[in-house]
Amino acid sequence: MPLDYLNTESMLLFLVDATELGKAIGKKGFNIEKLKSALRKKVIIIANSNELEPFVRNLFSNIGIISIEVNNIMGEQAVVLTVEEKDRGIAIGKDGERIKAAKLLLKRKFNATLHLKTRRSM
Repeated sequence: MPLDYLNTESMLLFLVDATELGKAIGKKGFNIEKLKSALRKKVIIIANSNELEPFVRNLFSNIGIISIEVNNIMGEQAVVLTVEEKDRGIAIGKDGERIKAAKLLLKRKFNATLHLKTRRSM
């Protein structure tokens, strides 16, 4: 059972309890593939966390995260996510949908804003 979801034009994102993640994905991704073909959308399932930093790491689990800084500015948390320059496109997603979804979920769950920074690898 999803704890939260986000439905966009080309993507459906589910937030599930970390203990239920395997069941939600299904054996060899069967449940994701079934939903993807039925809905004709990309399906993403993310493990929930009640702590900010692990939540951000779960949202961007397939990206090499360099650092996550959390700053408190006038009662609102500002998260600065630094990724490798080569992973910037993946972090943003097609038409910016992934970063928009992450910003919306962070706002809903933690009243936090997300800022993306990139760093060139040497």
